[in-house]
Amino acid sequence: MTREELKFISSSAEQSIEFAKKIAAYLDPPSLILLKGELGSGKTLMAQGIASALGYEDEVTSPTFNLVQEYRAAQEIIHMDLYRLDKSEELIEIGFEDYLNRDAVILIEWPEIALSLIPADFIFIEIIKKTNDKREIIISGEGKKAERLVERLFKNVNSRD
Repeated sequence: MTREELKFISSSAEQSIEFAKKIAAYLDPPSLILLKGELGSGKTLMAQGIASALGYEDEVTSPTFNLVQEYRAAQEIIHMDLYRLDKSEELIEIGFEDYLNRDAVILIEWPEIALSLIPADFIFIEIIKKTNDKREIIISGEGKKAERLVERLFKNVNSRD
């Protein structure tokens, strides 16, 4: 099986949310999603779209100061923002590995500090800000389960365009 990479151009926040909802349709917990992008690129917007598609109806905000937010919906959703962490040792203090062992959809913004602790199966979403509204969203999977999800998403997105 070859590793698929799906690129999507979003021209608005609404398009990004709709794309995130398509991703959510293929999630089968436990699912780990790493979100990479500069400040203001739309990582939290992707989390909002995924949470909404999974049935969470309240506001989803970036957990920058809390580090972790948990949302109850059809699936348990754990949303982390590791931006403020300086050392990987701080991950122990927030119970990072315990969260990874839960049967949940886990969304991690700024995952770089935690890469040595990330299991081998995850979805990687990179968001590149092109203009104020336009984003390039690149999705790939690492591990068999995540790679299958990206393949199915690729077929779905391409069959509707």
